[in-house]
Amino acid sequence: MPTIRAQKPVRKIFVGGYTKSGTTFIGRAFGLFNGVYARGELDYFRLFYDGMGKLVQGYNNNIAVVNKEVYDGFGSLEPVTIPSYRALHDKMFKHLFFAGKPVPKDCTTIVEKSPHNVYWYPKIRNLFPEALNLAVYRPPEHVFRSLMRHMTDHRHKNFADPNFEQRKQTLQGFAELWPKYIGVLEKNRPDLRVIQYNTAAKDNEALVHFLGEKILGGSPGLKAPIESLSKESYLKSLPEEARAKSLVQTGPHKIKLTDQEIRFLKKNCPAPKISFDF
Repeated sequence: MPTIRAQKPVRKIFVGGYTKSGTTFIGRAFGLFNGVYARGELDYFRLFYDGMGKLVQGYNNNIAVVNKEVYDGFGSLEPVTIPSYRALHDKMFKHLFFAGKPVPKDCTTIVEKSPHNVYWYPKIRNLFPEALNLAVYRPPEHVFRSLMRHMTDHRHKNFADPNFEQRKQTLQGFAELWPKYIGVLEKNRPDLRVIQYNTAAKDNEALVHFLGEKILGGSPGLKAPIESLSKESYLKSLPEEARAKSLVQTGPHKIKLTDQEIRFLKKNCPAPKISFDF
């Protein structure tokens, strides 16, 4: 009989960060490499982790009763163990990531970027112990401005006005959530790789070199040029009607923060007390 060779393990990298911190850009950078498949935002752990855990626990409880009562204590139904639980998640995650299609033969690494991943690091490590967790950091002033751009274009045009009541409420909520986010980065720093978005955006070539050598462990070569990471290249890849609405812009900032908002952000939204990998 011919020998069946097992497929090489596919490495997983999970990218997280505050919403509008640059996770999409980092995901696109990973996607330049041969054998690396990058996608977002599945938000897999927020949507599936707790639900799957409850289902498995319910199943285990049920077969314990069946083994005892239906088969008089001699039933042989096996409970879901930790290894099989992880295997179930692995299959479901890959199924969703590749939309039901087989994992490509050249795939060596899967990169899933969802901002919420930053809050799920302990559970990611529980499910996929060999996975690498990466966080993207961007200063709060830049994040909030980008968030207001998104809200203006996709929720209500009045978010461009600093006096709009919902913008004021969003700023207050942002200031409450930001310290919690910083606490997550500081607490999980020993198990994280952390990239500063502003540094990465200024030098795309250095970023790609860092990802290839330090994260992927030796550059596997590129399937697209580094220049394709530029804002101009990205905008050209979009349908013409989508370009004006894109958060990626090459002109002046559409959203202006007031001096009062900037002072508020500086006072209430500290930078993390951590080192950065890039």
